[in-house]
Amino acid sequence: MARSLKQDTMKFTSFGFSEIGKSRAHNEDRYFRDEKAGLFLIADGMGGHVSGETASQFAIDSIRDFVIRSRAQEVEWPSPPRKDLTPEQNRLLAAVTLANRRIIGLSSRRFVTRRMGTTLLGAAVEGNHLALVHVGDSRAYRIRAGQILQVTQDHSFVGEQLKSGLLSREEARAHPQRNLLTSALGLGENPRIDLYRSGAAPGDLYLLCTDGLHAALSDEELLAITLSVPDRALYKIGLSLVLKANLAGGRDDTTVILIAFSE
Repeated sequence: MARSLKQDTMKFTSFGFSEIGKSRAHNEDRYFRDEKAGLFLIADGMGGHVSGETASQFAIDSIRDFVIRSRAQEVEWPSPPRKDLTPEQNRLLAAVTLANRRIIGLSSRRFVTRRMGTTLLGAAVEGNHLALVHVGDSRAYRIRAGQILQVTQDHSFVGEQLKSGLLSREEARAHPQRNLLTSALGLGENPRIDLYRSGAAPGDLYLLCTDGLHAALSDEELLAITLSVPDRALYKIGLSLVLKANLAGGRDDTTVILIAFSE
């Protein structure tokens, strides 16, 4: 029997935008935004042009397809759902697991000359919560009552050092190995996949972004830019964030998705 999505969700609106980095010939970021499905995805490809673009787009397409189809009909899951996870967390975990297998399979084909990989950040609205799945160093932030909280933890060498208290946030942002990932889709059979369930209250704003944004702007700057838009128009906030990242250097591709909850 198909596992259907519960529909008594809070009201929300969203905005998404992606900008190519100044040092790039092609944008290797990809994103998906579907308010009707309550599904939002961001992927940051690795491996250079063609490989990076292919991996990120393949991940988005594969995850979107599984999530939407599994809500409407019976499909084969890679493993039984876990009892400690919500239905949407289980769905996202299964979708990302399948996407990883398919990217590895694609990399093994003879016409692929470079190993490919991608980060992945996914969010599904589940009642008055967001179910989140995360691999890599794209981030989810929650902005509530004038405060910003980083919900996800970076899967990177610097992220591990920061978690262990060996680096400050300021040192981490300037570290020469800040782009060295410890987990990504397509690079191994068992990537680290983190799952979160974050509450959503009226007035909450969730920011999903690739490292092109958070590497250029501090958390304090992200918050200040967000709060500087008096009418909370999401397109103004999103474009302002990307513009400020570009002014701060903007070397990497930058992608943002904003999800605003209301009564």
